Amino acid sequence: MYQPMLYLHWKQVRLALIPFIVAAFGLPLMAVQGLGLVPGMDGPSLEAYRFMSEVQLWLPFFPALAGGIGVTLALTAWNWDHAHRHVYALSLPLTRVEYTMLKMGAGAALALLPAAAFWMGAHVAAMSITIPEGLNAYPNHLALRFFLAILLSYSLLFAMAAGTIRTTIQIVSAVVVFVVAGNIATELLAPYFDLLTRTNIVEFAFEMMMEAPGPFAVFTGNWSLIDV
Repeated sequence: MYQPMLYLHWKQVRLALIPFIVAAFGLPLMAVQGLGLVPGMDGPSLEAYRFMSEVQLWLPFFPALAGGIGVTLALTAWNWDHAHRHVYALSLPLTRVEYTMLKMGAGAALALLPAAAFWMGAHVAAMSITIPEGLNAYPNHLALRFFLAILLSYSLLFAMAAGTIRTTIQIVSAVVVFVVAGNIATELLAPYFDLLTRTNIVEFAFEMMMEAPGPFAVFTGNWSLIDV
């Protein structure tokens, strides 16, 4: 049953996924475009600083692309089911859990395509420039982080898309309520609790999720292709 799931998901996502694959291959190349040893630099330390400052400009695009791919895979995973009111799923000799796991596995397998393209692009980008002394390229590490970021965003949106629109609205509403209520609570309780004068409840919660070892730390970690 896995192969039909994979084929069905590919049919649903191919038109959106192919541009993402091209972008995943090209983004590392764009990040190093124009880099190279420049005659007249005073020394290796100045050259390394120039490398790092220019590469840093591209870092936000890496997790953004990975997140976009994961969201696209997740939303297209359930297109067929929602369009046909889950009749196809109910006609199969599978439990709901088995069907969901097969469907999720199909999307995870498709995530390998842009991840592989990114890995190849990172290697080509690293080989296309002369890296200053003291710096190194990490295409394998960056590609692994890219793949994990895709899987994380895919898993989160897959779970939300599996439910009804009502469930999705409830989840989004809960997040909005937490943000609003958390900020209000911080303002109201700050005069009574000295800790709240230095820490915002909402900011603290987001930092715990986005920084290591939080669940979304993969998006905020080191995305440098070239580093010390």
